[in-house]
Amino acid sequence: MRAGVLVIASVVAASAACAEVTLEEDFSERTALERFMTDVGEWSIDDGTLRQSQSGLNAARAFLSQAFSDVTVEVRFLIHPTGNGVKAPGIIFRAADQHNYYYIHYDSMNRQVVWVRSTDESGWTDARRHRPIEISEGEWHTAKVEAIGPEHRVYLDGELLFTERDDALLQGAVGLRVGQGDIAFDDLRVTGEPASFEQEFTVDRPRWRSVCTDAGAGAYEAFPDVCLTDDGELLCVFYAGYGHISFPTPDLPRGGRISMVRSRDFGQSWSEAEVVVDAPIDDRDPSITQLSNGDLLVTYMTYVKERRPTHETFIVRSSDNGRTWSEPQRVPLPFTGAEAVSEPVTELDDGTLLLPVYGSHTVEGETTHPCGVVRSVDGGRSWPEIALIEQPDQAPLHEPSIEPLPDGRIYMLIRPTMHWSESTDNGVTWRVPEPLGIQGEAPYLLLTSRGVLLAGFRHRPTRSTSIAWSHDLGRTWEGPKVIDPVIGGYPSFAELPDGRVLMVYYTEGGGSDIRCVWLQARPDGVEVLPPPGD
Repeated sequence: MRAGVLVIASVVAASAACAEVTLEEDFSERTALERFMTDVGEWSIDDGTLRQSQSGLNAARAFLSQAFSDVTVEVRFLIHPTGNGVKAPGIIFRAADQHNYYYIHYDSMNRQVVWVRSTDESGWTDARRHRPIEISEGEWHTAKVEAIGPEHRVYLDGELLFTERDDALLQGAVGLRVGQGDIAFDDLRVTGEPASFEQEFTVDRPRWRSVCTDAGAGAYEAFPDVCLTDDGELLCVFYAGYGHISFPTPDLPRGGRISMVRSRDFGQSWSEAEVVVDAPIDDRDPSITQLSNGDLLVTYMTYVKERRPTHETFIVRSSDNGRTWSEPQRVPLPFTGAEAVSEPVTELDDGTLLLPVYGSHTVEGETTHPCGVVRSVDGGRSWPEIALIEQPDQAPLHEPSIEPLPDGRIYMLIRPTMHWSESTDNGVTWRVPEPLGIQGEAPYLLLTSRGVLLAGFRHRPTRSTSIAWSHDLGRTWEGPKVIDPVIGGYPSFAELPDGRVLMVYYTEGGGSDIRCVWLQARPDGVEVLPPPGD
């Protein structure tokens, strides 16, 4: 049988006047890739296999456009021993579109096979885990799924692992999926009863571009922040490690670090990662700003779980566009449990610097979680004043973001589930926070030159990277609008000279990456633009 040719079987099912269809693909022809619709990642035909080699991607999919109802999908896979993610090949079946489908997630890192239903809201709308199941790297395995009515039978190397039942989707396309791994597929065989789509099955390539997939510290990149310098260069700083927390290990003896990449073409391409800070502990959550005198300030915090405070806030400075950096300068905060920061320094018109901070504080056995703003009048060399903000009900306040407005107010958004506050005296005092009415976390604010106030955040409950916008300086808001359905967020904005807004954010999970999109913010709404050159 020639690879990639649909063959109508001679056997007709007794219960339906519909012949089975069989598709076999051995990937011996380089044109085999043309029969798949891919969304992200560098898919290729490599040595007679279909390969997705970008181990830093959270998920990459390749669909066949033929629809099936009852179907059996079988494929061989090989996990290349590179990267630090879950390294999970997968089989997609009954895909109504590129977001709504079932898939089987063969997770080698966590020794589990997961039955998953993906929807528009989340790639893990329903996930049923089965473990422990060993899936070795560097050797071939055979995966198989049989979907007969609502029953889904899952196999590995000829052994039935488990059976799940679900009737949300009864027909659709099939495909292959890779989660955080360098995976090769071969000998794909699909047999089933053909079905039809209500509308044409298409796959949209997402409108984001990759900023960094591996900074050399374990292929986990997170918590980015971007600024546009006076000479037109974009600088993006981010956390680089092997996981959400990266304490020192033999492979990474100084723990997670602060890295930076540069772009001279407004985000179309990015340099290799540079190291900004790599102290012998976990350095995390960096942000960057350029002061009016040209200096760059990077704020970040450290984490050491055995000490109090567990987190401490630091600043490093560069006067040569980031080629060299000063020794870390600690910003002392009046908290006992954590001294945390997730935002850049903001410079006011009079030269005063404001830095939003948060933490935890215990007095006589009672712990509160305030946020606040520290002030500097000497260019960030000392921070003698802090304005504290606490909830009357002692609810925690985390990750405050601020933005000066042209009417003299300074607007603030605060995690969790967002609250807002404002100051009318240059950040000396703040009003009691109130609910915004939009659920989100890790907010970031930007007022564009056209007067649109943007708020980027990780939306709750979908956990997707989203934005909202205001045309009246924060008094009312529109949205949220999903920018990327991946879990992650921690966005940051930089307005470009032509009025477009570059937004950077990250994807959560082993092998996470930093991404960027281009936005157009107008009075009639916010639009995600095609990447330049597309």
